[in-house]
Amino acid sequence: MNVRILAIASAVFLAGALPASAHHSAAQFDLTIRNRSWAGTIKEFRPENPHTKLVLEVAEPDGSTKDITFEGNSKNNMYRAGWRPGSINVGDKATITAAPRKDGGDGGFIFSIVMEDGRRF
Repeated sequence: MNVRILAIASAVFLAGALPASAHHSAAQFDLTIRNRSWAGTIKEFRPENPHTKLVLEVAEPDGSTKDITFEGNSKNNMYRAGWRPGSINVGDKATITAAPRKDGGDGGFIFSIVMEDGRRF
């Protein structure tokens, strides 16, 4: 009887832990730096849970372009910040303010998205 109860309790505990293992933290970003900005054209925007993904195409000094990937808060948080379906589209010009990656790579964790027309999310 005790073995059966322990087995059931273990199964319930492990089942609850599985979804949490799929989620990751913002530990890869330097959240103490809050003023780094990139301007460009939105190439991909996926407002999802648990994190929003945005790919920004930015111009390099030599005239070429580079895609930079950003991560942001959940779709729910974006909605509370004023985003609505259709308000950010592929091809829109935007400036992204984000915490940079700790490893020095391109991209970061989004703090704000300012559209060319001044809308801010």
